[in-house]
Amino acid sequence: MELMESLDLSMNRLNSEIPPSFSNLNFLNDFNVSYNNLTGQISTSTQLQSFENLSYVRNYLCGPPLTKNCTSKGIPIDIVNNGSSKEGSKVNWLYVNIVLGFVMGFWVVVAPVFFIRSWRIAYNRKLDHICGKLYCVLGYY
Repeated sequence: MELMESLDLSMNRLNSEIPPSFSNLNFLNDFNVSYNNLTGQISTSTQLQSFENLSYVRNYLCGPPLTKNCTSKGIPIDIVNNGSSKEGSKVNWLYVNIVLGFVMGFWVVVAPVFFIRSWRIAYNRKLDHICGKLYCVLGYY
């Protein structure tokens, strides 16, 4: 196993830490553990630290070559802070705008019917007219 040249463990739902024995893989040219649930500090062997950041994306790893710093226990700082950052919690504005658009659109149509008497009367007349036509069409069958 120490003569292995390529190791791709990406998208395998792996969890826990990168095993320390991986630091013995001196001949690795390609290494990828992205899109897993790996945690902890990347081993301080020069071989694992020589790969690009893309080899480690979507994990909870810390230490070089990544920009995330580790605590003394080897846990990324953002996990210690329960995922919160200095910027505070980020709001997903897409969903906020969808909800606001729906609420505003709904009340632009419904509010006049509730609060303007002439609109309410016109709405009820139109509804009676439509129901009368439906009764005539469906009543004969």
